Amino acid sequence: MSFENFKVMFVFVNDRFRTFIPINISYLSAALKEAGFSTCLFDTSFYAEQEGVELEKKKEEAGIFMSVDYESIGVRLKDDDLFQDLLDAVENEKPRLIAFSIFSQAKFQNFDLANAIKEKFSDIPIIMGGIHVNVEPEEVFKLSKTDYLCLGEGEEALVELAKCLATGGDTANIENLAMKRDGVIYKNPLRPTQPLDELPFPDWDLFEPYHQYGPFRGNLYKMALVEYSRTCPFDCHYCGNDALRGNYRDSGQFMGYRYKTPQRWIDELKYLKDKYGVQFLYIVDGTFAAQKSSNLEEVAELYAKEINLPFFCDATVFCLSPKKAGLLKAMGCVCVNMGIESGNLEYRKKYLNRTMTNEKIISSFLEAREAGLETRSFNIIGSPYETREDIMGTIDLNRKAKVGSISLSVFMPYEGTPLRKLCIDNELMAQGTAVSGDGTEPIIKNPNLSHDELMGLYNTFSLYVLAPKEMYPDIRRAEANTPEGLLLRKEIMGRIEASKAFQYADPG
Repeated sequence: MSFENFKVMFVFVNDRFRTFIPINISYLSAALKEAGFSTCLFDTSFYAEQEGVELEKKKEEAGIFMSVDYESIGVRLKDDDLFQDLLDAVENEKPRLIAFSIFSQAKFQNFDLANAIKEKFSDIPIIMGGIHVNVEPEEVFKLSKTDYLCLGEGEEALVELAKCLATGGDTANIENLAMKRDGVIYKNPLRPTQPLDELPFPDWDLFEPYHQYGPFRGNLYKMALVEYSRTCPFDCHYCGNDALRGNYRDSGQFMGYRYKTPQRWIDELKYLKDKYGVQFLYIVDGTFAAQKSSNLEEVAELYAKEINLPFFCDATVFCLSPKKAGLLKAMGCVCVNMGIESGNLEYRKKYLNRTMTNEKIISSFLEAREAGLETRSFNIIGSPYETREDIMGTIDLNRKAKVGSISLSVFMPYEGTPLRKLCIDNELMAQGTAVSGDGTEPIIKNPNLSHDELMGLYNTFSLYVLAPKEMYPDIRRAEANTPEGLLLRKEIMGRIEASKAFQYADPG
């Protein structure tokens, strides 16, 4: 059955100076098109009034991101009125349903845009999904004029909702949906998770061509963000994944770690490579190496034979072994990203629920390095009750693991996480405090670290990891949050880049 006259508009809120095609929207649009619906997109990327350019600059200045020339692919800041452009797009496209996918950092912008639509087009239903909706559904209904929320995964639920709206059917009992009627929130049970092999190939046709590019080591490539699995098997206390799994548990369902069959996944990658000329892949799964070695062997063989493109991926030190590192290298992996988070073992176990030993962290990074892979570490500083000594321990562990590059975030107390509850219960933050920014500024109070001290360590973390220890006195002076401190940081980074041969000569 064709529903071509029923159009669904997606609103893509991207308030960072980045190009990327979000996996969620690309799959949801593909599912709707497969069911006979038409789709369109309103993209907030690169509107000057909401662009997080300063956040990107902070990461560049801290040596976390490399500078990228986005203008070379046609990116320009837009001085137009974002809200007026959105309303004009709704007027012109005449969608019958509008969909938002919400991350906590951008929740207020999503709410404001949805409310602006409702004020002018009150008859167009709005649905919101995403991780924030799953952990704070009551807040979303309170602050936005949305009609429906999608709890859990959305491909099947969104198609069913669109069919009901297109045919005049009753939407009250659609699984995975929540709705508010007469001031009361009704949450329907969640359906079983859909086998990933049943998903259609992602739809990139909605997006501007510049979104097909992504950065790696300061260069831009035709890059696909791709998904092999869903549901991380771990329960880190700073992550909202367990809250999402909890919604399934409450419905008597199980949301476990699952992945596509190897050939089905390869067919999807081949489709993206052939249709869009993809040159590089980023496998965004929380831990690509969690699959069984026998399965990874099959994936690696098929990938090398049929795709043969460079890629980078995320893994956990728990899951990496010399065998898996070798398979990733044979497959075409150029870099593996793994979490260290904190260098203090007891702190990691108590607060982060990360139980790996320091020895396991070091061995996994060195095994990846010995297999010929670049490595990048994920680190968090400014977590509850963390001290300067703890952060210097994290730096020391990075040095011992000989990491190739650094990813760093100031602690973000995401909604629905055990660590956020701990912060509220211990008055490190107020109830209702929003998660804002991009991990470049502290949100909680830390009795052991002042704001200036934490920001000084944020700005110099990568220098401490990469430089020889005889440079530490200079780096300590570069912690100053002053123009002179910034100049000194740049000078030290220049010295590091000019003499990389000395890297890790002093790993202690």
